[in-house]
Amino acid sequence: MTTDYGFVNGSCQPDFEIDPDAIEDFEFVFAGDLDDDTIATVTFLLPDGLTQVSSSNTDTTATIFVSGAECGRTYRITCRYTTAGGRSRDKTIRVVGRSQ
Repeated sequence: MTTDYGFVNGSCQPDFEIDPDAIEDFEFVFAGDLDDDTIATVTFLLPDGLTQVSSSNTDTTATIFVSGAECGRTYRITCRYTTAGGRSRDKTIRVVGRSQ
C-alpha cells in the first residue's frame, strides 16, 4: 500500500467518482492492448484509504470492487497484469471521492 493520493485540487481530472459509503466496481479493458495474447495474472495496487473487496479477470478484462474514500480526495487504482506470453503492463485510473 502507498499513500499516493494523486492531486487534491490540481489540474489532473479524475476518470471516475466513488461514493465513500458504497462498494464500487471498476473494469479495466485490455483487449486492444494484448496483440492476440491473453491475461494470465492480475494484481491491483491501491493507496491507503481504499480497500479491495474482491477482484476478477477474464482473458481480456480485469475488475476490482473497492470501498472507502474520502470526499474530495483523488486516488489512483493501478491494475498490473501479466500476459500468457510473459508481458507485464500497468494501467492506472484516478477516482475521486464524492458523496452521492
